[in-house]
Formats: sequence, structure tokens, C-alpha cells
Amino acid sequence: MKNTFKNLLTIFFLLIGIAAMYVILKNHSLKDIFQMYSNFNAYILILYIIAVVSIMVVLTWRWDLILRSRNIKVPFKKLLIYRIIGTSINFLTPGPRVGGEPTQASLLTKHKVDFTEGLSTIMIDKIIDTTTSGLLFIIGVVLVGLKYTFPRNTELALTLGGVVFLAIVTLFYYRMLTSQHFFLKIFHFFRLDKIKNKFWKKLEKSIEKIELTMIDFYKMNKKAFVVSLLISIFTWVLMFFEYKFATMLLGLDIGAVEIFFIVTFIGLAILFPIPMAVGVLEAGQVSAFALIRLNASAGVALAFLVRMKDIIWALIGLVLLATYGFHVGKVVRKKYGDKNLDIGENG
Repeated sequence: MKNTFKNLLTIFFLLIGIAAMYVILKNHSLKDIFQMYSNFNAYILILYIIAVVSIMVVLTWRWDLILRSRNIKVPFKKLLIYRIIGTSINFLTPGPRVGGEPTQASLLTKHKVDFTEGLSTIMIDKIIDTTTSGLLFIIGVVLVGLKYTFPRNTELALTLGGVVFLAIVTLFYYRMLTSQHFFLKIFHFFRLDKIKNKFWKKLEKSIEKIELTMIDFYKMNKKAFVVSLLISIFTWVLMFFEYKFATMLLGLDIGAVEIFFIVTFIGLAILFPIPMAVGVLEAGQVSAFALIRLNASAGVALAFLVRMKDIIWALIGLVLLATYGFHVGKVVRKKYGDKNLDIGENG
């Protein structure tokens, strides 16, 4: 029953995305969109690919740093493969790029890493990434706001979103650095711990264990935390070049402020619970390009380019999962249920 409801919800949101895509394509002809690709340059394309691959490598470096701070050593090549697999699953599943994390944690068990410990390092990595991305998003919005005039409602929404985000981030790190739970507190606030069900009881214990590892990292591995933040900022520098080259492929020459703004709208699009961000990615770029007074068709063309990049990563990830992976569901059940279950490793 639970899976049926989840599947119906996914289909519902997917239909919304398809409807949004239909409206966009109805108002922006494919001829105008594909015309933007007439400026493709092989040299710029190579630079774009280098930037994209470099970002994946640097993100893996950050994860490796977090793992090593926990005295966990996994060959970098393997971590890169697991990162690509996680990214692939995140792209294909609905929601804010989540879903691949349990898979990455299960792959770490091949190196005798406890599932929960591995998942904790991935959560730390994810939160650091979200923190820096959110802060840079706010900076980008402020810079664009100083240069362009936003509609009143858009300005209010962005301001409110920025304030709420800063409040959550501040509260999270305050509680972590003072050895207090954050996610477990939310769990208790909604009284989910009062539900007499094995699933919720196990989930509560899992959250508590993961957060204890996170608290230990933030308190005992401050150097690794600071370096991880610096690496995250470096990935944004690389991301600037990625989208600079992407817009150059479309024949556009835009500034750093505009690129930051475009990237933030791409980040917002993936928060919607729609598989592959169908429709919302394009809608976000149409809105972003309109706000900075650029051709909306170019925004759709950029969204298509970003989607193609993600699809290629997803296909590579699925091939790697088939080669190096094993049955993720069985790994999780073995960890929290049947200890004698064969996890069925492939390759």
C-alpha cells in the first residue's frame, strides 16, 4: 500500500513536469531552441567536458577527506566510481538529489566500512555541499538584485527563502557544535517516536547513530570540516567555468553574476519531487533568463544541455553499478534486519 501511494505520487508529479514542459515548448518553438546550438565550438565543448569531470573529481576528493578524517581509507578510484553511481541514482529518482546515498553507503561495505558509518560520512558531505551552495545562492541573488529589478513577489520569495535557509543552517551547526541532535529533535518534535511501529523505532535509532557520528566529526575534525568547506567553494569556481563554457556553446557572453544566478535556479529545480526535474528545470531557466533579460529560448536550450549532461552521467553510473554494485535493498535489510541475508555482490 505504501509503495503504491509512493508510485502514484511520483506519477502525479511527473505528469505535472510533463505538463510544464508542454507549456514551455508551446510558447518557445523547437526551431528557436535548437538554433541556439548552431554556435557549438569543439574547443569550447572540450573545455566544458573538462570542467564537468573536474567537478566530479573534486567532489570525490571532499568525500575522501571526510572518510579519512574518520580513519576510513578507500581507494580514490573506487570512491569516484561510487560517487558517479550515487549521482546517477539521484538524478533518476524524484526529490532533491537523494536516493543514491544508501547505494554509496552499501558500496562502501565492500571495503569493510559499517553501513551506518558510511552513510554518516555521505550525509556530512551532503550537508556541507548544501550549506555552501545555499550561501552562494544567497550571495548570487543579492548581487543580481543590485544589478536588476525583481518583481515584488519574486523579491519577497527570495528574501524569505534566504532568511529561512540561514536560520536553519545556523541552528544546525549550533546544535552540532554543542553536541545536540538536530534531525532527531525534529523527529521528536513531530512525535514520530510515539508511533508504535518497528520501522519508526529503527529509523529513530538510525538517525541517532548517524547524528552522533556527525556531531563527533564537527567537534573532533574541525580541520577536515574547514578544508571541506574550502573544497566546496572551489567546486563553485569550477561550476562557474562549467556554465561559462555552457553558455559560450550557445553563443552567449554573460557575466559572473548572471552565471551564478542561472546556476542557483538549476539548483532550485532539482528540489522538486519530479524525476529528472522534467519541466521544472526548463521552467526555472526560462524564469532566470527572463529576470536577467536574456532570450528565454536560450534558457530552454541551456536546460536541455544540462539535462543531456545529467543523462550521460546517469547512464555511466548505471553501467558502473551493474559492474561494481550489488543488491542495495539486501544490504540495508542485512544491516537492520536479517543478519544472514546474502547481499548478492556483482562483479
